Amino acid sequence: MTRAEQTAPLRRKYESLLGRAAYRRRARGMGSGIRRKAGFLAAAGLLEYAMQLAVPVILVRHLTKQEFGDYRLMWLLAQAGLILFPLFLPQSLFYFLPRAAPGTRRKLVGNTFATLFAIGALSNLLLLGLMPVLPSSIGGLQPYSPLVQIFVGIWILASILDVLPTADGKAQWGACVTIGFAIVRTAALGGAAVASGDVGWILVVMCGLAMLKVGLAVFYALFAAQERGLGFDGQLARAQLKYSLPFAMADGFFALRGQASQWVVAANFSSSAFALISIASTAMLLGTLTRQPLGNALLPNFSSLVGDGNVDGARKLVSKAYLLLACTLPPLFGLLIATADDLVELIYTREYLGAAPLMQIYSLGQIATVFGAGQLLWALGLGRQAATISAISLLLSVALSILGLQSFGLAGAVAGSITGLVLWEWWALIKVAKALRTSIAKLIPMDQTWKVAFVVALGVLVAHIVSSELDASVFLRLVAKSSAFMTTVLLGFVLTKVHHSVLPLLFGASEERV
Repeated sequence: MTRAEQTAPLRRKYESLLGRAAYRRRARGMGSGIRRKAGFLAAAGLLEYAMQLAVPVILVRHLTKQEFGDYRLMWLLAQAGLILFPLFLPQSLFYFLPRAAPGTRRKLVGNTFATLFAIGALSNLLLLGLMPVLPSSIGGLQPYSPLVQIFVGIWILASILDVLPTADGKAQWGACVTIGFAIVRTAALGGAAVASGDVGWILVVMCGLAMLKVGLAVFYALFAAQERGLGFDGQLARAQLKYSLPFAMADGFFALRGQASQWVVAANFSSSAFALISIASTAMLLGTLTRQPLGNALLPNFSSLVGDGNVDGARKLVSKAYLLLACTLPPLFGLLIATADDLVELIYTREYLGAAPLMQIYSLGQIATVFGAGQLLWALGLGRQAATISAISLLLSVALSILGLQSFGLAGAVAGSITGLVLWEWWALIKVAKALRTSIAKLIPMDQTWKVAFVVALGVLVAHIVSSELDASVFLRLVAKSSAFMTTVLLGFVLTKVHHSVLPLLFGASEERV
């Protein structure tokens, strides 16, 4: 036997060890990168949410209930425009940019800009024509035409800024822009309300803010992107549309389902009643701003792993993300359930206290969909199935919202809408688990989830007991409830040892062994 043959087994052993070590380094780098990106985006999202809460605090004190309802209806139209018209093109950049060949990134971005510009102009014309036949509360915005239509069109084009930097691999840049724009928007809208007390002037400021957001997106593409500049390629544009259209349908049905209760209320009540349900729906916004940063940080890596055929790596990545969501979202919404009435009274005044029970229903729905997997369908190519099931779920949500409204009023409308949302998210989770060749029980951390659910329920109960014996101002009640809830949850996490699973994910104290 030659010396080379004698040493071959030892050489193979060391090569295997070196290969496994390199894999661990890549896994650590990927995990660290996702934590860092998610941290930046989550911080930016939460600050943006805080800024968005600050705006109504000012507006409800300088506008009538009718005018505040009109203001929220304008945003309902803008959100509906973002659902129906962008065709999922900005989000498709999460799929195309990580896979893009050199020289094609600027063409992908340019295609998205050009398409959104054309779609924004089309939305202006459609909204101008449809305004008279929309529900009476929406028709009440006719005096603000054409500014309402202009704002919606520009806001659609500006939506690319929400996705582009993160999809391009520069999450920190996107987080900084999100924070800066949130501060400017809050100052501008609050200043307009204080100075004028007129929703018309506030709408003018909204148009200016939309144009500023478009300018920031163009600046990023020309001066800060990985491949600077804007191009256009018809063949690439067709590929983007072919990929995005099924998901545009699925995501559009999903988002409209989340708005179903608001549109049902807008069609049957005045803008004053709509103001209550729009305030309550900020709970869903909190869920989006908390969940979306992690999803945006996760998707490029998940998409790359799926594209490379590394199903095992993709499965482990999703499991880590779900563990983090299971330990953060339920306590957050549990706190909102425990303090909803005091928060509404403190932020929006007693005039809007009717929004508190609606906010609690929305929060329960967010807890029930903590393992939402709709975003992951994007990278798995399940657009057609998602569109079909989402359409069915939308019809179910609308039907249940109408039935709930007739039987239980505003609370019934919200509960019907949430039911459709829960069914959709659990269907998506089943499809993702199947695509990753595993089961739901293995994909989500069931043992930790039950512990967190018990601790959160106990925290809500303790907060209620504390407040029932307390006769104090709304601010002191809020502080007492929050303190009781957080103390119970933190103590429960320590006693059930949930923190042992969460801290390594947050701070990278330990890494996955492979």
